[in-house]
Amino acid sequence: MRNRPIRGIRLVREHPTPGAPALFLLLFVVPSFASGQAADAPLRVRGPCVVFFGPSRAERDSIARSEGLEIDDVVDDFNYYAGKTAVFLSRAAIPAEFTESRTVVVMTGAATSRTIDRRTIEDPVGMILTDGVHEPRIVPGGGTDRDLIVQISEYFHLTSAPTRVR
Repeated sequence: MRNRPIRGIRLVREHPTPGAPALFLLLFVVPSFASGQAADAPLRVRGPCVVFFGPSRAERDSIARSEGLEIDDVVDDFNYYAGKTAVFLSRAAIPAEFTESRTVVVMTGAATSRTIDRRTIEDPVGMILTDGVHEPRIVPGGGTDRDLIVQISEYFHLTSAPTRVR
């Protein structure tokens, strides 16, 4: 099969732009959170990591019915800023996980673990920061990418947090 124009569109094969990984994160990873992962299966994390958590579709519906909140807007905003923050994390070589799991098991030290039940956290969205050695920090709620990056930079002792993430 040869490359040829389709309806006047020329196929161009180029190397991906530097922003391609960020675009991939924003388009595919963040909106789905972890669609292949069951909400009742625990997420296990070892080593440095930032876990972005949010409610499952069923939890969103329940929150919307019981509290009358615009939970979809809250989650959409959080996903947008978490995606921008994930770009910063990839540059800092800190893995990011996106999950709807109710339980997150964080391994600290050689054999110590801490189980975090997301339902006990006051906000439906937020972050869990872990360096794999010290006690993880739970950051409930959202904020802009700048707000999230400040929290991450403080926890991981990063000296140069960018003032703007593109």
